[in-house]
Order: sequence, then C-alpha cells, then structure tokens
Amino acid sequence: MIAALLAALSLTLAQAAPAEAEKELPSAVEAMNRARVTFEYGDYPQASRLLAALVEVGRFESASLRAEAYRLLGLSLFYQGRRGEAYSAFLEYLFLEPDAQLDPFYVPPAAVSFFEQVKKEAESKLLPIRAQKRSEQQARQKAASEEADRRRQRELEEERRKLQQFSPSVERRVVQREFWVSVMPFGIGQFQNGDRSLGIALATAEVIAGAASGGSALLIEQLRDANTGRFNNRGPGSTPYLTASRLNVLKWASAGVFYALWAAGAVHAAMRFKPEEQLPDRLLQAPPSPTPPSPTPPSPAPPSPPAPGH
Repeated sequence: MIAALLAALSLTLAQAAPAEAEKELPSAVEAMNRARVTFEYGDYPQASRLLAALVEVGRFESASLRAEAYRLLGLSLFYQGRRGEAYSAFLEYLFLEPDAQLDPFYVPPAAVSFFEQVKKEAESKLLPIRAQKRSEQQARQKAASEEADRRRQRELEEERRKLQQFSPSVERRVVQREFWVSVMPFGIGQFQNGDRSLGIALATAEVIAGAASGGSALLIEQLRDANTGRFNNRGPGSTPYLTASRLNVLKWASAGVFYALWAAGAVHAAMRFKPEEQLPDRLLQAPPSPTPPSPTPPSPAPPSPPAPGH
C-alpha cells in the first residue's frame, strides 16, 4: 500500500516538474538583457554561453531580437579568439540583417574588419535575402499607404456627412457641350462658348449679308421678262441690264461676306471649344431642423378648501 502511494506521488511530481520548469524559464527579453549585461561587463565566456543557449532554444519575440543575439554572440566569440565559431555567428546575423554594419565607435577595428570579411565572402548568399527583404518592405509600405488612404477617405466621408447634416447642401452644376455646334452659322458656336457679344455681332452681320444676297437674287429675277426670261433692252447702256449686273455683283459679294463670317465664326468657336463647363455651385436650402416640442404648461393647482369657521 505504501509502495503504491509512493509511486503515485513520484508520478505526480514527474508530471508537475516540466510545467514548473517551463514556468521558471525566463522570457527571451529577460534572458537577452542578462546576456547583454554580462557582455558589457566583459565576461565574454559567460556571455557566449548564455547567448548560445538562447539562440539554441530560439524563443524570440522578434527577428530583430534574434539578430541582436547573434551579433553579441559573434563579438563574444571573437573576443575569445574563437574565430571559426564567431564566423558562423556573424553569418547567421547577416542572414537576418544582410545590410548590417558594426559601429566602429563601440567595436574595435579588428572585429569590424573581421565582420566585413564575413560579409564580403557571403555576398552571393546575401543578395537574394536583400531582394526578398526589399520586396517585403515595399509590400509593407504599400499596405500602410493603402490603409492610410482608406482611413483618410473614411475621415473625409465622415466630415462630408457631418457637413451635409449641419449645413446647406451644395449642388454642383456642369454644362456639357457638343463640338458640332461650333460649326453652325449665325454665332451659335459663340453662344455655346459663352461669347454672347461676339455671337450677336456675327448673327447680325450674317443675317444682313444673307438678306442682301437673297434680296439681290430676287430683284434680279423680277427684272427678267416673264415671257422671254431675258432683260429688256439688253444693251450695255440699258437700265434693266445695268441694274441686274450691279445686283449680281452685290449678290455674290454679300454671299462671300456671309460665308467668310460663317467660316471665321466656326474657326473661332472651334478654337475656344470646351467639352464641359463648371458653373458656380448653388446652395440648396438645408432641411429644417426638427423643432423640439414645446413644454406643456403646468395645470393650475385646485383651490384649497376654505378653513373651518370662515
């Protein structure tokens, strides 16, 4: 019976021991701080033992902390003259930080030179690591930029919503224009572009020129003989012939002026054509804010009964 109890107690202690040992293990930050203090005090053998045990377990919260452990381990081993082991530690450090450098203000020149030799010999292995880290950094920067843009957009939307809620609405007006209107006569292209004065001038001049040309043509036809279709007394000095000749000159001259004004107006309108125009914003009346209900006046108190004896 006693032997069974002792066996059960031993089994319980054996099961509790790993959990208790795990609980007593320091965190990677605490172990790293202890090793760093030992290194700074110059106890390089003890520092290298602590750091070697730390990197062997590998319980690091971040890659930068692991890289720092390999850096201190390489320096501790180098200061002890264990260059082969220091080479391996520095190599592991460079695999984590391929662009790392030792500060010559804190590290002796011999150690800096040895570290640079390790980096130079491992350059072919470090190139793909640098490229991968650069792409990862660019991806992180892009993700951060996109997140910042999304956050800024949300803030703008929230601000716009507040402005629309507490201020009058703004109507944005845009006028769309068609290019084919620019080649129309009578200053229509100028009217579309907003040049009203020039449009009125062109329209007036083209109407006058067109009317003069059309009127001259009608007068010429009236001077013809209805039966023969010719001008009476068709001599060089006859009045109908001379009048018709002059009217013909006026007809073609007026037509030339009309078409010249049309072409000039079309070229001017085409040169100043804009597909759309932003008109000034127009404020819309904001919706009336809800009126709070008026407080109900208190009902008058009932009269008190007269006192006895009055």
